[in-house]
Amino acid sequence: MTSTISFPNRGPWGNSQWRGNASGHVTVALMEQFELQRGKDLFVDICEGSGTSGDVCKEMGIDYVGLDLRKGQDFTKHAVLDSLPKQASICYSHFPYHDMIKYSSNVYGNEILPGDTSHCKNVDEFLAMSQVGLLNQREATKDGGIYTTLIGDQRGGSLKQDPMVGNFASYQADFIKMMPRDELFAVVIKHQHNTVSGRRTYSNKNFIAIEHEYLLVWKKAKKTLMQISFDMASASQRQVAQTWRAAIRIAMMALGGEAPLKDIYTEVEKVAGNLIANNPNYKAKIRQTMQKHYSNVQRGVWAVA
Repeated sequence: MTSTISFPNRGPWGNSQWRGNASGHVTVALMEQFELQRGKDLFVDICEGSGTSGDVCKEMGIDYVGLDLRKGQDFTKHAVLDSLPKQASICYSHFPYHDMIKYSSNVYGNEILPGDTSHCKNVDEFLAMSQVGLLNQREATKDGGIYTTLIGDQRGGSLKQDPMVGNFASYQADFIKMMPRDELFAVVIKHQHNTVSGRRTYSNKNFIAIEHEYLLVWKKAKKTLMQISFDMASASQRQVAQTWRAAIRIAMMALGGEAPLKDIYTEVEKVAGNLIANNPNYKAKIRQTMQKHYSNVQRGVWAVA
């Protein structure tokens, strides 16, 4: 496996008529890359769909467990590990891309199931539910094993009505942010073939068709969920701190690199509205950042160091 993969033929596995069906060659590539062995390793797919991964594992003689919401297994509510004979060597998922394709009550069944991420009201709900699924995968994976997901981008549709999103969402970026940074093993770009957008001709030259997905691969470290929660919270705090520093830097640039503190407050208020809204003591935060990263050239006046 390399950092880009392409399978023009999806292969004979699973049901090609199942909407959103991923190529079985992805499963093959994962098992070959991480050298799964007959009678020793276990491959788990928590979004089994039409059974593509199961067909591949049967052909290759690898132990397999396939879970799916339509079979009554809800990864947002039930522990994946409880359905396994042992922890997985590879735990794989291919979540719905928010509401791009509606599954329960559409692709299968007659009612909307609560754990179906394709019926989320907005992107934030989709990401929150997906994170539960990814953490659930992680807990079901043995130490040193692989948990992985195939995810694409989304444009248009309900995104236009979501105040927190523009017309485009790159879910892979969100997935990477909300999982342990030190466990990310690889990001593989998978070319998509025979897409609807690829078969159309667009007169709008500002439109760029989506013809790829991302296979995100994490390698599980020997850490408890409590430990990784602490690490993720610390990383989030560092990210916010860096955002404050960048906002103040932009304000100082607008002020010519040197300005009285009162002018700095005013300029930061123009560029960091969201940060300020979440921090009623933002002036103290600005002063703290100035003291760390800027020079006090005279009383009340600061300059870029």
